[in-house]
Amino acid sequence: MNVIELKDIGKTFTDRDEPTKALENVNLTIASGEFIAIIGPSGSGKTTLMNLLGLLDSPSSGQYLLDGEVVSSFKDRQLAKLRRHKIGFVFQSFNLLTRLSVVGNVELPLVYAGVGSKQRRQRAIELLGLVGLADHANFRPNQISGGQTQRVAIARALANHPSLILADEPTGNLDTKASNAIIEELRRLNRETGATIVVVTHNPEIADQTDRTVTVRDGHIVSDEANRHQSDHGQANTADPHRPARRPSLDMTAGPSRSAK
Repeated sequence: MNVIELKDIGKTFTDRDEPTKALENVNLTIASGEFIAIIGPSGSGKTTLMNLLGLLDSPSSGQYLLDGEVVSSFKDRQLAKLRRHKIGFVFQSFNLLTRLSVVGNVELPLVYAGVGSKQRRQRAIELLGLVGLADHANFRPNQISGGQTQRVAIARALANHPSLILADEPTGNLDTKASNAIIEELRRLNRETGATIVVVTHNPEIADQTDRTVTVRDGHIVSDEANRHQSDHGQANTADPHRPARRPSLDMTAGPSRSAK
């Protein structure tokens, strides 16, 4: 099943002195369970593309299907509901609330989804355990490292069992060692939970660690290729990137679930 289908997507910004085409005739399919990167230089349109994928903006033309549902013409309230239940976000700047504990930050999406306090605390502790931070549940964000903070953000992104996780420059504020650890964490979670993960980055070394790289330049997708890298058993990954092999997964079904840069 495809989580994402973009058909002839275009995006033109008209709130400027002259209309600016950020994306033009973009076609993209992302299957359930994929772990891919979208890469491009500043001004390429990759951030606009991420905003469209994340339902933070709407296309000017074309059709966007999320989990088989046409969402490109949805109104703001409909888009907000879909974002809350179907999409998890991981940001470069972490976006944790310093007044809340680590576990309180992970609970936030569940609060907005109306989940009861006992159930959301249980889910948050489970997710912190998944990223190796259960023993940091009561810490404040300023008491943990940058790499740990991003892992908390990843746990938060998984809270509502999303169909899609969008990671926008998730390693941008981290050193090389921490960056590699975060990508490995995302890969492990992709394998163990079956979550579809899209990493948006300008860094080819980060993109190469995913299974597939989509390159955006001047508002167009100019390449879409499977990556060859060593798997856990030391063998190159040669699987079809559009239909990745699914691994045994944890139960992800329980509970409730603008400018171009």
